[in-house]
Amino acid sequence: MSDDLTGTPPAPPTPPVAPTGTGDTGKILAALSFPFWFPVGIIAVLLDPYKDDPYVRSNAIQGMGLGIAIYALSAVGMPVLGLGGLIALAGTIYQIILAVKVWNGETVQVPVVYGIVKNWIEK
Repeated sequence: MSDDLTGTPPAPPTPPVAPTGTGDTGKILAALSFPFWFPVGIIAVLLDPYKDDPYVRSNAIQGMGLGIAIYALSAVGMPVLGLGGLIALAGTIYQIILAVKVWNGETVQVPVVYGIVKNWIEK
């Protein structure tokens, strides 16, 4: 056998770096802005160290926009089609999926919501 097992092993991969300048608290606020859009999204946009962080601001505003859209669609869907609960459930599952993506450091752009709120994000 000619395998050389005495050499140095390869270096382990480096852990991913959080995309926020505000550390883990900003990352937590950005992720929780999707499922808990009303309190957390508003707090993330109004608190001083986080409102200037583009990653936190983008996700908080998109989370609030998505939450309002899900609330409005489920409110309209209940009396008209009787599907308000199903719309709310599907929206909540989508918000949790987005929160996990944001927690892992991915950049998220909610398809319709981002087009509507991008002016507020870029301020």
